[in-house]
Order: sequence, then structure tokens, then C-alpha cells
Amino acid sequence: MLVQFQQLLLLLISIIKLCQADDNDNSFFQPVSQPSLNYKDTGNRIGLLGSFDALSFYSFVNSSQIVNDPDTSVSIFQKKRDVSNSSSSSTSFSNSLYLQDITNNYSLKFADINGQVNQLFKISNDSVVLNGNFTSFNNQSVISPIIFTISSREVTKIFSDDINGSVKTIFLDNDLIYLGGNFKFNNTYSAAVYNITAKKVHSTPFQGFGPNSSINSIAKVLNGDKEKEDNEEELGSILFGGQFDTLGLSDLLVHNITSNNTKKHNTSNTSIISAEQLISLRHGTFTSVNGESSEEDAAAIVCPSDNKEWAAQKNSGAEWKVELPDEMKGIHPTKARIYIPEGPNGIKLFRIYSYPNNGIMNLTYIDPATNELAYCDAWCPLLNYDDLNDHVDNNILNATELNENNSVFVDEQDGSYFQYYDPSTKTKNLGYASNFQEFAFVDNVGVDTVGVTIIDWYGDQGILAGFELYQNAITVYGNDSLNDPNCQSDASDDTNNNAVINSGSFKSVQSINPAITNTDYLVTSDTNAKITLYPNISYSGNYSIIMMTPGCAYDGSCARRAIVNVTVVGDDNDVLSTKTIYQNNENNKFDYLFYGHLNGSKTSTSSNRIEISYMGTVTEGVQDPYMVVDKVIANIVSLDNYYDKNSTNHTRNNTGYELAPIKLNGLFEYSLANFSQFDEQLVHYKRNNKTYISLNNTFVGNSSINLLSGELSNQSRIDQISLGPKQQDGNKQSLLLLGKFESDSKNITLSNNNLITLTIDSYNNTLNETNIELPSRLTKRDTQTILGGNFNNSITRLIELPGCFLAIGDFALSGKDGSSSIKDLSNNNQSVSSANNFALYSDDQWYSFGNDYTSNDFNQFTNLTLDSVEYYVFSGNGQFRTWDNDNFKWVTDPTKQLNLTQAAQINDHQQILGGTGFSTMQFQSVDQAYIADGNFSKFGIDVIANKSFMISNSYYVNSSLSVIGGKFETKDVKNVGLISNSDPNNTISALQGSIVWGDNTLIQSLYVDSSDEYLFMGVNGSVQINEQTNVTGIVIYDLVNNTFTSFQPAELSHSNGDPISVNSMVLFDKGNKLLVGGDFDLAGSLSCPSLCVYDITNTRWINPQNDATTTQSIGGVVTDMKFFQSNQVLITGNGLQLNGNSGIKFLIYNFNSNSFSVKDSLNKIDQTVEKFILNDENNKNLDGRMIAFGEKSISGFDGSNWQRIDSDIIYENFTKFNDMKLLTLDKPSDYNQTYFDKSQIFTIAGVFRLKDYGLVNMALFNGTSWIPYVFTSLQQQKSTGSGSGSGSGSRSSSLQIGQIQSILIDDSYRFQSSDDLKKTNKNLSRGKVVGISLACALGSTTLLGLLYIIPYFALFKNRKDGYFQPERIHEDEMMDAVNPEDLLHEIDLQREK
Repeated sequence: MLVQFQQLLLLLISIIKLCQADDNDNSFFQPVSQPSLNYKDTGNRIGLLGSFDALSFYSFVNSSQIVNDPDTSVSIFQKKRDVSNSSSSSTSFSNSLYLQDITNNYSLKFADINGQVNQLFKISNDSVVLNGNFTSFNNQSVISPIIFTISSREVTKIFSDDINGSVKTIFLDNDLIYLGGNFKFNNTYSAAVYNITAKKVHSTPFQGFGPNSSINSIAKVLNGDKEKEDNEEELGSILFGGQFDTLGLSDLLVHNITSNNTKKHNTSNTSIISAEQLISLRHGTFTSVNGESSEEDAAAIVCPSDNKEWAAQKNSGAEWKVELPDEMKGIHPTKARIYIPEGPNGIKLFRIYSYPNNGIMNLTYIDPATNELAYCDAWCPLLNYDDLNDHVDNNILNATELNENNSVFVDEQDGSYFQYYDPSTKTKNLGYASNFQEFAFVDNVGVDTVGVTIIDWYGDQGILAGFELYQNAITVYGNDSLNDPNCQSDASDDTNNNAVINSGSFKSVQSINPAITNTDYLVTSDTNAKITLYPNISYSGNYSIIMMTPGCAYDGSCARRAIVNVTVVGDDNDVLSTKTIYQNNENNKFDYLFYGHLNGSKTSTSSNRIEISYMGTVTEGVQDPYMVVDKVIANIVSLDNYYDKNSTNHTRNNTGYELAPIKLNGLFEYSLANFSQFDEQLVHYKRNNKTYISLNNTFVGNSSINLLSGELSNQSRIDQISLGPKQQDGNKQSLLLLGKFESDSKNITLSNNNLITLTIDSYNNTLNETNIELPSRLTKRDTQTILGGNFNNSITRLIELPGCFLAIGDFALSGKDGSSSIKDLSNNNQSVSSANNFALYSDDQWYSFGNDYTSNDFNQFTNLTLDSVEYYVFSGNGQFRTWDNDNFKWVTDPTKQLNLTQAAQINDHQQILGGTGFSTMQFQSVDQAYIADGNFSKFGIDVIANKSFMISNSYYVNSSLSVIGGKFETKDVKNVGLISNSDPNNTISALQGSIVWGDNTLIQSLYVDSSDEYLFMGVNGSVQINEQTNVTGIVIYDLVNNTFTSFQPAELSHSNGDPISVNSMVLFDKGNKLLVGGDFDLAGSLSCPSLCVYDITNTRWINPQNDATTTQSIGGVVTDMKFFQSNQVLITGNGLQLNGNSGIKFLIYNFNSNSFSVKDSLNKIDQTVEKFILNDENNKNLDGRMIAFGEKSISGFDGSNWQRIDSDIIYENFTKFNDMKLLTLDKPSDYNQTYFDKSQIFTIAGVFRLKDYGLVNMALFNGTSWIPYVFTSLQQQKSTGSGSGSGSGSRSSSLQIGQIQSILIDDSYRFQSSDDLKKTNKNLSRGKVVGISLACALGSTTLLGLLYIIPYFALFKNRKDGYFQPERIHEDEMMDAVNPEDLLHEIDLQREK
């Protein structure tokens, strides 16, 4: 029992997994169920005729998304595949992305793109990243590249703002996407990195490349160290190739290295870390006493770099004062920096007042005369500009001696002097330079206002050239305007304190409660509120971080105060601490958030931060909570480093330092390990607006790859970096650099200027760099010698394949010294002397693909598997070539060409394909096919492709014969042909006799009389028969004698010369009269608008409007006619009129009375009608069921009323209905029988879109809903150049939907003859089955004549030259007066004969 239970459990698990697998793989392919049809009732098949290259059943939802909308700018009779014949050369094609089910060969188009996809990579089983030259993705504006999630069809934009250029290449490295091109991002150029998980794009640590640079290729060399941890295995180096000569952070390329050369000039680089922060005075209130300058100048001096000055009145003392904003009041400054103006005027003595204590500050400073600390209070001295600079110059001379004191830092270039004056923590320093002196506050005093009082002056007046306040705590305010730097030019610096509101709406407390003074902070009542504060922690060290919370007594909000969550996050996004803070304190308070070590950061992308978010309220039930944010203070406890000092060589020391640059030209190795702990402070540092290179600047190594880059000329360009597979020893690996190269070095010479072939010896895990063997030989010639082959032009692209690589481009490759050393893949590896455009290199051997040379620069390649066959697709400039790599041959059938540029397999069953189109249609056939037993097949008709051809009409004669017509050609047939119904695969037969068709002549309608004797063809242009008779309108062919009749009707025409159309024909068998409807108004010289009767017996035209007792007039264009009684015809058309009455949709013509009438119930239809079908055989009173379609409608008639049945059809400018039929179901159904019987189903053909399904050419209607049935495709091609030989002549193409013009079946409901209403035997009369079958099969008129010679005389002895025996003219006709118009018509007839 237990064993059985375990087996059952395993079975259930297997079923669940199978279902899950099916759900994952086929969720995009929802099957469409189609009814089973009875083909016997329709002549054993359903013929489909029109304009197409291929067909498919609509098997799953969105099946037809692989085809595009038809091009409405091209005539319906000019195929889309013939655009190449036009003179336009500017035709462009959109690209698409397709999801393909490899197992079932289902394809689904899920995106349209307005450009080419150049790169496509799998990120996960549900997402891909794609890059190319497109700006629109499914009509959504994007910047390439983008990430596309397949299941949700969502686009993730990597760039949201314009990048002033384009991304040329991407490289996927686990969770990172490296981006290269010629763009600008975040003030860096040509390179960036996107983090897929974080969904953020960042500048590279080396800040990209220089302006006007371009990155064309990115690759990765793994470190190959098996002993490292798994997460370290992926380090290695990223290689960037393109056209550039520097990095964005160019100082990375300058090394400050040890030198023993004592003869070099003395250049000493010294620096002191200034951890004190500049206090923002930008939003202070500025006032002055006895000031000569304006208040605007008083405010401007807080930004000394603006070179503004504030001057006292001449010969007078004065005061300059700044009041801090309310929220900043109480701050504790540590020092002031006073800037000294050039010239004779200046401040000699001053004092600093602080408020609100209104006291004179005790100050300490460095006396420039002694470089010792000095003190002052009410009488503090300043030097004038000249005296100060004398001391600075002296410092330069004595810099070496001064710098021997580890607490002293003298800049050897500008003579500035600094020293620490807090020996315990060394967080505060004091000094002077050529234009300022610093004064530290001895007492720790909180201030609201600071003033400088001028007591004595130099020259005529005291002048302040600038004033700055500093503190040794880092204060960041919730009100971000208070974090603004003093200088507007510094607003974008990464080192500024700043606050970012993540969510919620914050307001100033003073704006809510104006009664509050002397303080200000932010307030919000949003329960989703969050704000992040970023303190400028530039230097690594120990910090104490506190948060200030204003007391609720100030604003009376104690009952409403909130609880907040405060999180301290380090520069590496690690959470350092989390606090829950209650804000209902009555008085101001502070909370400790963090004490410990923080890494310094000078970039906004890796900053320490404090996140403050709303949690709840202290008092439950409060509806309008009160969350407050004031400021966070980071106090500096101690720093890791206090100074940077590196003495270069000078005469007093034999060991010094010198700057050694690394030169780059188009190639750069970016070591991931070297930059793992990157800090720009270790690259360089600034002092007094001068930059110095750090000794720790070793991030960019002098690797052999970077050395190779430096040895190329600055004109070199790398287009592609290609890494081959590792060799058997597991270390060595080939590295191919493709581009344009010249060497600037005597140490390196190149065998060609297109391809550099290198070998990676190993990866140095100590130095974190790649070791390569540098090339060292020179062969200068016109051809390019590459791996033993001579190329007459440059290779455009290399493609890495397992164990080999491909070279593609606009080149011819010949064997060494012209030898036949190349193998031809298309010819069993026979030796040949050349390869063109495409060449494969494997095992030291070049291979050709057997194609002739084409003048085209092929630059794209992809390989994919379809129907278990591997294909290579080469493309460039809109031209595509497809290589069958399983059978080693070119695909020459244009309908099977794969116009794809990229492919990526996302799982075992599905792949993503990108390109202008490709065909996975189920059946390939030009313009004709048929369905039998649920499968496609084709008639024996080989329509010539690449012509403006279309089969537009068909007529099922009997079980042996059908006729097709239109504008087409086969080898032996033009425009009309006979096909065998007993053997549909047999070759089509032509009409016998001489016939010349006009250039624009099209067969618009076909009819064969019920005796199967005459074929009537309605044509819109001229036809010359038997080299003498020109016919327009109706052409008659004798099926019995297999020749054109010697009598042909007079031509139909328009009196104004407009083109005509012949849209419908019906035969009144009793009177042997053919009623012709269309768009014309003359038959010969007989006025006969819209409708005309051809009297076959008397071979003349009759105007039915004048043939009745009372003359009637009709107008409009007749489009369809059918018998509903043996002597009455129902007629429809566009703009029909009867006796001047318009708005008529249906007319009735009675052959017996020669009269016209209307039926009101039929004419209640609101839409135009082009064709209709009578769905009841017994419909003599026109109260049976009908279906009709017009230009923009399909309607059903239940016998009394019309009802639209097309709610599922989306009407667009290309929507067109061409034909409709009633088909028979295999089994009776429970379908709605309002419009037809339960054993039937309605079908309509054309081109249209079904709601929820998409484009179709043929759909079924079951009385309630529409079911997509068949769709077709056409290749729209664009000529891109000529070529010859195997695989040539292919063009860029776009797969568009085709047209189905006619449905060919044995149609019991066509009612084109009055005898069709009778249930008569449909077999051929008088033994003609055998004769016509043989004629169709053999095409032999001689045999046909022999077979018919005897029965001809026996059965047709009353016929002469194809004429019927004329009927006797009735006496009443003889007695009537002759109508002059009829007399003229008879003259026309004789002329025609």
C-alpha cells in the first residue's frame, strides 16, 4: 500500500511539473480552436486565390503578428514584393522582435521598432537587453539600449534623458551592463554602467573617456584564478576598444613614481586634509554700517571666487554683518577666513562680534611673520596684500625646512601655510595663503549673527574681498536650500550636503504657523513621507551622528507628533543603524544615531546617508499627524589620514618622485579588482585650486594591453575586440583586435592595418592585469595578410563561434601567393582560390561559402535554429544572405529568406529573434493554394513571382473543371486558365487561340453557363482575339470547341472615356440572355448604363431599361447579382438609383416583364453593399436569410431585418472584403441559426483585423462569433544592389499580410444562373467531361478535335461557326417600329463581325 501511495505521489508531482513547464513555455501561444469542415460538399477542397507568397492556419492567438499591415500606398494589383521595381530608393523598413516556440515552430511578434537591432542578449528566461539605432519601441519613445520583459511586455529604460549621442555596443557581465558609444552621461563621455538589480545607470569609476571619444567594442578577460572565491572569479578585466586617447578622470593615467634622478627640477606636492566644513551663508541676511558698497555687494563676498568686494566708506570705520537663517541659528563655527584685496586699500585692524551674546570673539591665528600661533580679540591684525605675499614667497623658498615638521604643510608651488591646532584629534587646521588669512574661534559659542568691525585700514578705506565661516561638524538640513554652497558655481559638486524628499509633501513650519520665530524646520502630515539626508563625509574616519528634533511646545503639535524610523546607511549601502524616534518632546532634543567608522566619499553615487520615514503617531487615532525634520549633525571624532605629503626629487634628497603618464590610443584595460575599493581622493587631491597626483594612484596599471594601446598611433581605431576559446592548457587564449591601426612605436610593427592577432598568456592576479604577447613583425603591402590569407579590403566584423571564427565584410580573400588553399564549404570542401564577403577560419584553415563577390559591406551576423536546421544570417545595408549550415548551402528561395539581425535563445523551447521579418508560414505558394482535409496544398499553377500579378477570380464549373482569372502569368498561361478539379496538381491549361491582353487589362468576373458550353469573362480593358477582333467588357470562349467564339459582344465603355468595370454576370437560361452589371454606360453605341443584357442567341446588346412597356432609368455601379426566382434577379451596388430615387441598396430585375422594382425590407440596411449571399435555396419572396458585405460592414438578414454581425472586426484604411461563401461543417452544430443552417458556417476573405486576434485573410462566422482561419504573407523587398552567383540577389524585406481575392469551391449558393435554383445534376452534358479533362491534362487541341469530330456534327448540326440557330422573330416584334438606337446598334454588330 505504501509503495502504491509513493508511486501515486510521484505521478502527481510529475504531472504538476509538466503542467508548470507547459504553462511557462506556452503561455504566449494560446491555441485557437477551429471547426471541422466537410470538404466533400465543396468539391473536396477550398481553393484560395489572391496575392501572397505563403499561407498559415491561424493556430494560436496573435499568430498573424509576424506579418505587418499591408502597404496602402501600393495598388492592390501591385504586389508588395514589387516595390523594388519602383524608382524610389528611400524605402525604409521597421524592425521587429519575435518570440518563437522552437518545438512547435510558432512565432509571435511582440514588438515593432523603428530601427535596426544590433545587439540582443538574454538577461534571464524572461528578459532581454537590446541595442541598436532605434528611438521607438512599440510606439514608445526610448533611448537605446533598453531592457524588455517578455511576460509583462514592459520596457525598462536604461536612459531616461537624452544622452547627446548613441550607444554603439553593450556588454553583459552578470548583473551589470557595460555601455559604450559616443554619448554624454552625467558629465562623462562614451561609457557608463547599468545595474540590472538596482535599475540605475552610473558613470564608470574612471569617469568614461575624453570628449569626442567613441567606444565601439567591450569584452572581458576573466582572471582565471581557480583558488579564489566564486564571487571573485568574475573579476578580471573589462577591455574597451574604440577611438580615444584619455580617460574622463585623466589623472588615473598619471603615476607619481619613485625616482633616483637628482637632476630633476624640484616639484613638491603637499596637502593637508581639511575636514572642517564651509558654513553656507548664502541665504543669510546681510547688513552694514558705513558701507560704501551696496547690500548686494555685501552678500556677494561670501563667494570669494566671484571676485566681489565690499568697501567701507573712505577714511571711516565700518561694520559688515550677516544674520543666519532661523533654522541655522545657534551654529558653532570654528574659524573664519578673511580674504584680502589686491591694491593699497585694505583692513589693518578688525574685531569679530557674535550675536545674540553681543560679544567680541577671542581669536587665534598663524602670524605670517613668524609662522607661529598668535592670539587676539578686540584688535586683530590683517596684512595688506603685498606684505602677505612677501611671507608666502618666503615660504616657497623655505618649504623643505618648514615641511620637516609633521604638523606643518607648506605648498611648494604657492607658499600657502597650514598647520593643525588641535593635536588630539587633528580635525581643525589654520593657515594663510596669498589672498587670505584664517582666524579660529577660541571659544565654542553658538551664534545667530556674525559681524566684522573695521577699526583701522590701509590706504583710503577698509575692503573685504571675501568672508567664509567653517565648522568641524557636518550639518545637513532637511530644508535643502540651506545646504546650498556659497557659490552658485559649486551647486553641482558631489561634495555638497543635500537633502532629497523621496515621498510626501513637506512645508516650512513658519509657513504653517507664522507666529513661530527664531526657528524653522520642515513639517509634513503625509503618512508615506520619507526624506533622505546626505552629509558631506569626504574623509574616512570615526564620526558621531546625532539628529535634532524641535520641541513640540514651539508649534503646539504635541498631541499630533509622529514616530519616525531613522536609518543610517553607509557608502556601500550597508545599514549601519536603525532608530525609532518619538517626536513628542516638548523642548528641543537630539538622538544619537550612530558612532563609529565611516568611509569617505566624494561621489553622489556612493554617499553615506540618513533615511527618515514616517512610522505612525504617538497618540493613536490622530488623523493629521505631524512629522518634523530639522537637521542631522555628523561630528568628526578622528580621521584615518591627516595629510598627504610626497616630496619629489630635489637637490637635497637623492630619492624623489616624478610623474609618469600612461598613453592610450583606442584600447583600455579596466581592472575590476583594482577599482573594487576605488576612492578618487587616492588619485589626486586639491589645494588652493591646484591638483596633485597621489602616490596611491595605481588603479590603472601599465599592463601589456595598455602598453600596446600606447604604441598605436592616435589615428588608430578599434572596431571590435574578439576573444577566442581558451586553448588546451587552459590559460592561453586568442585576442583579436579589428579596426584601423598604425604604429607609433619602433617596438611594434603590424602585418596589416586591419586585424591584430594576439595571444593572452595569462592573467596576473597579483597586478590584476592581462599578459599578452605583443606582435613584432612588419609586412607592408596593399593587401592585408591575415592568418595566411590575403584580403583585398578590410574585414568589417569578426564573429566568435565554437572552435572558430567568421570574418565578414566587403572583401575578397585569396590564398597565399594565389594558391588554392581555401576550402569551399558549399562544395564538399573542395579547394578553391578565393572567398568573398564571408570567410570561416578554423584549425589554421580558411573556408569559403561558395558565393560570388557582392559589393556590400556586411556587418551583421546571427545564427539560429528553425525547424531543427541551423542557419547563419549575414546582413548589411539592408541586404540579407541566409546560409543553411546543416546542409551547407545558400537559401535561394526569397520566401524562406531570414531577414534577421539578432537571435537569443532564452530557454530550451523559446528564442527571441530581431529583424525586418522572416517566414515561419506553414505553406509556401505564390498566389494560389487549396485546403483539403485540413492541410494546405497547391494547384498546378506556377505563377511567376516578382511581377505585379494577382489571381482575382475563380469559377467552379463542375467536378472536372474550374477557371481562374486575374492578372498573372505562368510559363504558358496569361490572365486566365483552366485547372483540373479531378487532379488539381496537374498543370494549368491555357485558352487556345491567339489572344493579346492590354497592359492594364484585368479579368474582373467569370461565368460559365449551366450547360458548361461558354466561358464569359468580364474584363476592364482591351483584349485582341485571333489577331483581328478587339474586345472590351465581355469576352466569350467556347469550351466545347476550345476556341474563342467568332462572335464577340460589342465593347462596353464610358461615354466620358473613364475606365470601366465588369463586376457581375448572371444568365437567364430560358431566354439565353446574359445580364451584365458594372460601371459603364455604353454597349457599342447603345446607351446602357450600369446594366446591360446580352442576347446570346441574337448576339446583340439590349438595354433592359428601355425593354419594358414603361421606360425605367437606373444609375450607379452594380457590384453583385443573383437569381432568387427563375426569372428574377436581385441586384446590389454602390449609389444605385431607380427612376431618380437614390439610397437604394437592392434592385430587382424581372426578365419576363423586363422591369425593375425594389423590396422595402431589404433596403432598410444602413450600410453600402458590395456582395451578398442568399443562404436559403427557396427564397422566392426574398424573405429568406442573407449575408451582405460592404466597404466597412458585414450584415445579416433574418428574413425581416438587417443586423450588423461585424462587431469583432476592426475597420482600418486597409480593410477589404473580397469574397464570401457558406461552407459545410463535418457535423451539425449548435451554432446560432439566424443566418444559416446548423450544418453550415460562413466564411469571408480579404484582409482585415479581428478583435483579440489581429490580422487575417479568412475568418469563419458561426452565427455568434468570429474565428480566425487563414492568414497569408508577402515579402516586401527593397533593392540594395546587384549580385550574382549562389546566395546573391537577396534584398531587405518586410513580411506583410497578403490578399485572398477569391474562394474556389463547388458553391451551391452562387445562383448566377436561373438553372442554379433547380436541383439538377451537375455533371457535364454531352460527354464533355472526358473531352475537357483530356484537354486540361494534355493541352492537345488536336486530340480534342478528334474526340469531338463525330459528336460535333451529331449534336451541333444546327450550329455554324459557333453561332446558335437563331430563334424565329415573333410577329409582334416585326410589327413594332424600329428604335433608331437599336438600328445603330445592329450596324455596330455587323461591323464587329
